[in-house]
Amino acid sequence: MGTDELDAGQLAARRLPVAVGVDMIARERVIATYARFGVRFLEKVFTPLEREQAGGRIERLVGRFAAKEACAKMLGTGIGRDAAWQEIEIVRLPGGNPSLRLSGRAAARAHALGLIAFDVSISDTHEHTLAVVVGVGSR
Repeated sequence: MGTDELDAGQLAARRLPVAVGVDMIARERVIATYARFGVRFLEKVFTPLEREQAGGRIERLVGRFAAKEACAKMLGTGIGRDAAWQEIEIVRLPGGNPSLRLSGRAAARAHALGLIAFDVSISDTHEHTLAVVVGVGSR
């Protein structure tokens, strides 16, 4: 191992706050919920920017739904209790990568945990969507 690499023990010694949330959902579950509740579902769960970036296609929102759930797990909370759906926003950056924005109670919870930076990864198959959200803090 080189001098610029750290092993797990060295990382633990730095005591950086790290939190991880993972969620996997059946894509059809979200699509069926949309079919049942329509625009009410979209307006409850997704911000105007999220809906705009999806171009009205529910298939493009499934990954964001999973990422919101993964974020709630990362924060150690549930949706509705300590973080509202729209306080967790998954936006597409110019290069296409997803990015996490927190507001309200969700941002307060992240601050209380010492988390200052986040990364999001979303992966799809025809049947499932997997999202991982990682939060890291400062020393």
